[in-house]
Amino acid sequence: MLFSLYPTDAPEDRAAVVAQALTLAPTPTIFTSLHLPESSDLDGFGAILSGLHHDHGVEFCADVSPVTIKRLGGGLGGAAVLRSWGVRMLRIDFGFTPEEIRGIARASGCLIAVNASTVTASLLDELVDVRPVGWHNFYPRPETGLTASFYRSQNELFTDRGLPLYAFLPGETSLRAPLHRGLPTVEEHRHRTAWRTYLNLRRLGPDVEVVCAEGTLLPEHLDWIAEYERSGEVTLPVSGLDGAARFLADAAWRLRIEDAAASFRLEGTRGTTPPASARNADRRAAGSLQMDLDELGRYRGEVHLMRQDLPLTGLHAHIGEIAAPYRGMVDDLRPGDVVRLV
Repeated sequence: MLFSLYPTDAPEDRAAVVAQALTLAPTPTIFTSLHLPESSDLDGFGAILSGLHHDHGVEFCADVSPVTIKRLGGGLGGAAVLRSWGVRMLRIDFGFTPEEIRGIARASGCLIAVNASTVTASLLDELVDVRPVGWHNFYPRPETGLTASFYRSQNELFTDRGLPLYAFLPGETSLRAPLHRGLPTVEEHRHRTAWRTYLNLRRLGPDVEVVCAEGTLLPEHLDWIAEYERSGEVTLPVSGLDGAARFLADAAWRLRIEDAAASFRLEGTRGTTPPASARNADRRAAGSLQMDLDELGRYRGEVHLMRQDLPLTGLHAHIGEIAAPYRGMVDDLRPGDVVRLV
């Protein structure tokens, strides 16, 4: 996972971002913007980037405009400045022709990223010799982000050509101006927890690199993302665990490989002693943990993570549930996943 820095960031916010980035990678890549008029002191911000590059090995993907390129001197001189700042990728959005993009790629020696949210197949075909990276937009104004279906269709333009992809999720601290309402690529991710959003982005496009668009993440979300990137294990916060279900907590469980519509079954739970009395509400709700009772014979004790709401039958006990901010993650689980209930 990557993070982002901007010329307008306060020094303490910048330090927090770098600290989180370094916990995930010893020499991280960080997204930044060199658009004007975001900062009137481009050289001063460049000095900050250069310091991070030389002190910590940080490299940058920089969003640039024609004005930025001109301000840096253009050509080889501008390329040398960017490389001294640690810029190794340039995100080209608007205002450049395909031939100008080729010239920037040759002069800078940087990887070139194009706007994956707006690019067309014909432009990618024109840039086949450049082999650009896809880097999505983020959307400050609520209700302007992408739909999940459009996001997937744009991703296919890159995955079909074997090109890398990046997409943004909103931060959880120091939300960025001008609106301070989050910076998602996909609109439905606005205001959700970063961990919930991260997993959804990875499941919408497993080859997509996720970028925090602003600020930092809650420490537990950063830890759970790091664990997923290390092992593929999905952490699921749970609440209300019945005493008979305490053995589930702080342990990893594999979801059975069968893709059943009703629920995910947790391997290794069959034969567990069910609670003395069944506790349920109006239904077996999606996101709840249900345990098979004695009446189900050899299935007794098996734990189900419900995928959909089903009626009560008297054959199951409610033993807990996925905590509310994370309950939608059930939709992004897959048979065979390893989950850790915390």
